[in-house]
Parts: sequence; structure tokens; C-alpha cells
Amino acid sequence: MKFIVLLHSDGNEFQDKKLFPSSSGVLKSARERSMEWAQALSFDGAQKEVVLLEGKNWTGGQLLENIVQAAQKAAADFVVYANASAAFLDLPLSKKLIQDHVEFKAEYTFADGYPSGFAPEILDRGAASIMLELCKSASAEEAEKPVSKDSLFNLIKGDVNSFEIETEIASVDYRLLRLDFLCSTKRAALAAEALAKKLASGEGKKLLDLDNEKVGEENVLAICREAADEPGVLKTVPAFYNVQIEGRVFSKDAFSPYKAREERMPFESFKSLAGKIKDFSGDAVVSLSLFGEAALHPDFDKFVVALAQAGLGVFAEIDGGLLPDFVRGEAFKKIVAALPDKSLRDKIYFVVCLDAATQETFSKFHSGGLQEAVLAVKEMAAEFPETYPQLVRVKDNEDELEAFFRFWSDKNSPSNGKIIVQKYDNFCGLLPDEKSADLSPLTRDPCWHLRRDFDILLDGSAILCRDRFNDGALGNVFEEGLDAIWKKKDSLLAEHIQKRYCGACGNCDEWYTFNF
Repeated sequence: MKFIVLLHSDGNEFQDKKLFPSSSGVLKSARERSMEWAQALSFDGAQKEVVLLEGKNWTGGQLLENIVQAAQKAAADFVVYANASAAFLDLPLSKKLIQDHVEFKAEYTFADGYPSGFAPEILDRGAASIMLELCKSASAEEAEKPVSKDSLFNLIKGDVNSFEIETEIASVDYRLLRLDFLCSTKRAALAAEALAKKLASGEGKKLLDLDNEKVGEENVLAICREAADEPGVLKTVPAFYNVQIEGRVFSKDAFSPYKAREERMPFESFKSLAGKIKDFSGDAVVSLSLFGEAALHPDFDKFVVALAQAGLGVFAEIDGGLLPDFVRGEAFKKIVAALPDKSLRDKIYFVVCLDAATQETFSKFHSGGLQEAVLAVKEMAAEFPETYPQLVRVKDNEDELEAFFRFWSDKNSPSNGKIIVQKYDNFCGLLPDEKSADLSPLTRDPCWHLRRDFDILLDGSAILCRDRFNDGALGNVFEEGLDAIWKKKDSLLAEHIQKRYCGACGNCDEWYTFNF
């Protein structure tokens, strides 16, 4: 029996930075730690070969093609695959996966319920070749997407019932915390660095040793427990910037306590802000729809294009009543003309606020005609695939939820199956309670928005969060550094970790909703 351990190096800058102390205190990079893991991995006397694949900006199909070529060249029975950015690959867990893969004659084996970066995936050589054929048919769409931590699983989904799949399920599920230790982004690298420093400076030193096999699965779960209450792991740099650029609204905004005004953020001010965001977060999604109707801004197209060209994701909500005029207007045409590159358009998310399946209900929330809005969604989706019709679920439209979902979730719908059903937010009691159902989890975790969101008003004032917009400013992004303002949230996060929810936070049920 022979297997190869294949590490994919995606060329990102963070995998080679020496950030992670070992139990001895020596600083190592994520790639060095993953290579140590690869060299140490063994199974029942089987032959092993370690292969490092350098591939920047690969698609899932390109990754799979290289896996197949490497397996065939080495005449390996199976491939143990991991990203070279994984800083905490666990040796005992990896051996358990190989054991299950061989014992149960699996074609694809993976771990579920563990954070990203702890476990490899195992792929049979023959199955990999079959999956490569699927890239021409059932998995063609996935094969064209950039490599992600889920690429192999998404590729096999094209014909999942044709494969023998084994799963190692964690006894404690940490997926709700969405811990990510694949150091391919600044965010994940900082989290991994904070965790490694915590472990190296305390009783968790042994957890950093690759040969710490005596605790088995508990090794990973013990690390997860250390991560779950570490502020430096839970909050690194913002992933989502919620920016208000326009003070006006198009029609009745029934879902917001914000009062419309004749003000807007100048584009030149925002342009400098976009640079600060890129420098601070590395990658992020920037919403232009904190409050107000962003598409009414006379320079809306400039905002969208500037963010996309800077390599940042763009998010904008557009009133369904305004959409027909918008997609046939100059701003939309300018965006299309300025962004011919598909990869840039794929990072632009347009959410169309419809909130209804009938004209009668649509008129309760929006001006204009529902059918005109539906046709406009099709026009927008033809240019921007990430176009989503949205329904905010409230008492007045609950009876239309099923009809809305059935129509828009169909692959042949004007949005090609894209859809968002969003919970109602009463802004910590500022609005009436119009929720049609309580979806909140039984156990409360530290707020996602506190950990990942940066909210900015028209004049540059940075607020604690969207729901607490009237609590005063933490600072001004046009006058201060983003890092200094961001750190002012740390004390509140510490309270959340300790299960203390004071003031408006005690009345909030947005803590479990997630933006990118």
C-alpha cells in the first residue's frame, strides 16, 4: 500500500509568516507546521510520499486535476490532502481518518464538526479520476469556482450517491463558532497566532506537539475549548463593513427606525476609506446599505466599481420598487461597462427587497409594481449572478412565505434559484415586535456582529453596531485609524464571553445572525 500526503500552497502571504510558537517557543509558519505534520504522518507500514503543490488562484477543477496527476505519478492508492496554510493539522485525528478510509474501503473520507485547519481529506485515486470527469458535467459549475476549504466535497456532490464516503464526526460540534485556522487570510492567520500564543504560554503547551497522541480526539477538542473563550481568536479584523452612503429612502422603510434625511457621504471621502479597509482587513465585504437607499446616491456606480477594483466584496440592498428604473438607468450601465471581468462581478452581491409574493402585500412595504420588479431581477441577474430577491419575514407576509420560497428557489426563476429569507430585527425594542417566529438558539454565544462587523454612518462616525446606532460614536473613520476604533469593542466582547449582556444587548436577538 502507498499513499501521498499532498499539501496545496496557494501562494498567500500569511502561510509563510513566522507567527506560531511551538511548545518550545520557536516561531514557525503555518506552512512549516503543516510540512512537519506531513513528514510525521504514517500508517501501518505503508509507503508514503510528501508532495507540495504550488498553485495560486486555482479553480477547484485545477486543484483536482493536479491531485489526480500527483496520485498517478506516485502510483498511490489514495491521497491525504490538506492546505499548506493549515496551522493546526492534528496527527492522531489524521491517522484515525486514514484507518477508517482503509478499513471501510472508502473513496472519500473527511472530518465533520471540527474547525477548518485540523483535519485533512482523503481521496481514493480512482475516485479522484471519476470526479475529474464529473467536472465536465454534473460538477462543471463548481469546478470553475476558486479553490476553497470545501472544494473537494462540493465537487463530489455532483454525484454524491455514487461514492463510498466515510465521515469522522466530532463528539462536540464547534461549527457554530465558525473557527477557521486556515491561514489564507489575515483574519484566520491572526486567530491562529492568538491561539498558538495562548497555548504556548499556559498549560496547553503539550497541545502544540505533533506527537501528543495520548489524548486522541481530545487533543483537538481541548484546543477548541481554549479557542472558544479567547478574544484574540473570536475577534481579529472586520470581515463586514456596513457603511451608510445615502440619507434618503425610496419608499416606506418599515423595517428600520432610521429617519430619512437629505445628506450623503461624498465619494472622495469614501475612496480614502476603501483604502483603509483594504489595508486593515486584507479582504472584506463592504455593504453600502447600512441605512438609506444606496442606489439613490448620484455616485453609486463609483462606489461599487471602486470597491470591486480594490479586490473587496460589494453588498447593496435595493428597494424592489426602485429596481426597474435602476437596471435601465445610467448607473447600472456604468457598473457593467467598468467591470467586464467575471471574477469581479462574482464578488458583487445585490439584494432586492421584495418582501412579498403578491402585489397587495408588496404595496404594504414598497412603491411600484411587483411584476416589474420581478422582471428587473432577471435583467440584473443576467449581469450579476449574485443577485438575491429577499423577504424579511414578518406577520404581514408570513402567509406568502411558502409561495415566495417556491417561486424564487426554483433554478429556473429570474434569480436562478438565489433567494434570501431574513428574520425581522426590532432594533433592541426600538420597533414593534413583528416577528412571525422566534428562531434564536437556546444557548447564547458572543455576538457575531460585535466580532466581525464595522458600522459607519454618513459623516464617518463609527458606531458600536447597527442596532445601537443611537448610542454615540466610537470614533470617526475619517479622523482616526480603523484599528484604534475597532479595539474599543473589546471590553464589550469580554462581557459577552462571560455571558453578561448589559443594556440594549440584553434585548437583542441579532447576535446569532451572520454577515459574510
